Amino acid sequence: MTQHTVCQLQDILPETGVCALIDGKQIAIFRTKEDRLFAIDNYDPFSQANVLSRGLIGGTTLTNDEGDKESILYVASPIYKQRFDLTTGQCLDDKKISLATYAVSLENDNVIVKSVAENV
Repeated sequence: MTQHTVCQLQDILPETGVCALIDGKQIAIFRTKEDRLFAIDNYDPFSQANVLSRGLIGGTTLTNDEGDKESILYVASPIYKQRFDLTTGQCLDDKKISLATYAVSLENDNVIVKSVAENV
């Protein structure tokens, strides 16, 4: 498994994102106010621009197919405002669109992107 040290935790302000170039691919890394970390593709397929790291983090509650409510953290694109689930990469506004997600962890204050996680 390949891992990349991207930055230190203090380099990402809470409730914001940064962009890292890993193996020629732009990855958006987000930090919540609880210091949870998420990483998804930086490419917004709607605007066709690498801008998601500049998006706004938000949360919503959705009802799944079984009728259960689930809380979802998302990033809203800064251009057309489509929302992407930070855990799965799924677009909340167009179920046909999903982004790649990446495993990210914190090790000794270093933000580490480890591997590609499967899209749901």
